[in-house]
Amino acid sequence: MEWISLVSTALGAIIGVGSTLLADRVRWRRDRAGQDLDVRRQMYADYTAALSRIRTALHECVQEDIQASERPRRIREVFLVPGAYEIRHQLAIVAPPEVVEAARSAFVVLRDTRDLLVAGASVDDAADAEAEEELDAAVAELRTVMRLDLGAPKSITTPSPGSGR
Repeated sequence: MEWISLVSTALGAIIGVGSTLLADRVRWRRDRAGQDLDVRRQMYADYTAALSRIRTALHECVQEDIQASERPRRIREVFLVPGAYEIRHQLAIVAPPEVVEAARSAFVVLRDTRDLLVAGASVDDAADAEAEEELDAAVAELRTVMRLDLGAPKSITTPSPGSGR
């Protein structure tokens, strides 16, 4: 009969160790998911800030008093400084496809704006105003898919489901 107590002790130890390992694994996954979310949140903020800095830099650049021959080089230069290319490549690794596509779309609109300004447009031209509207729409869409990925409401003005508002 001594073997019964030995088996029950061994079985209890196996159950105890197994439940501890399972709880640790669940905790590790939860912590890892939280870290991944934090990384994406920071990267999303960095990318949208870089897009905004590029937009501002482009408009400031074309309003500077620089020679026409120097303008295209200067516009291309200020376009690269905020690092949106680099962040976009990082997004392609960690973000879901919807975010990657929206990030690419916003970047393409901004790049088209750059090309328009390089070609000689000014910030007062109708073409630039149209490009600004396209960029506003693309960035709004980008923010929407980023917010959804982060689990935030689709819009800051629309209450989330279950919020009671």
